[in-house]
Amino acid sequence: MKRKKLIGLVVSLTVVVFLIGVALKDEVFKEELKPSMIELANGSKKIVYDTKLMNFDKTLTTFGKYKGKVLIVNFWASWCGPCQDEVPDLKAFYNQKGDNVELLAINATANDSYNNVLKFLENYKLNFPIFLDGDGTLQKSFEVINYPTTFIFDAEGALKYTIKGQINQQELKKIISEI
Repeated sequence: MKRKKLIGLVVSLTVVVFLIGVALKDEVFKEELKPSMIELANGSKKIVYDTKLMNFDKTLTTFGKYKGKVLIVNFWASWCGPCQDEVPDLKAFYNQKGDNVELLAINATANDSYNNVLKFLENYKLNFPIFLDGDGTLQKSFEVINYPTTFIFDAEGALKYTIKGQINQQELKKIISEI
């Protein structure tokens, strides 16, 4: 009888130690999410220019490449109906924008696929920079929960607008004229 109790106690302790180990491992080794925006003392937000971006051709760059320009950062997915409706307006806006403005489209590749993105680009004949977010890090950092979501930063990198949902060319032109 004592032997059964001892075995039960050892098994119970082993399970408890294992569960504690799993919890500690997750806490100790969890990857720290590097922010793509920082909050300033006054409550405003600013883009982090050294945030890495993966181009569609899988080469790397950063937001810093576009420093000094008004940045429109649009999160989208190929399967998203509003994104499909929005993209002709984004393309028209991009074709008429000034040199001091850049439109960056970040695909939610973690919730999409490279092949679907390729088909989307070919179908809409997009000519603005497309980036892939294969592991969802960017959308987590920007706290994107629906598509499309667009962030607009001024030339100094300060966040001026967040648009959750579809935006059209006229709205973009109006917003950019106010920055």
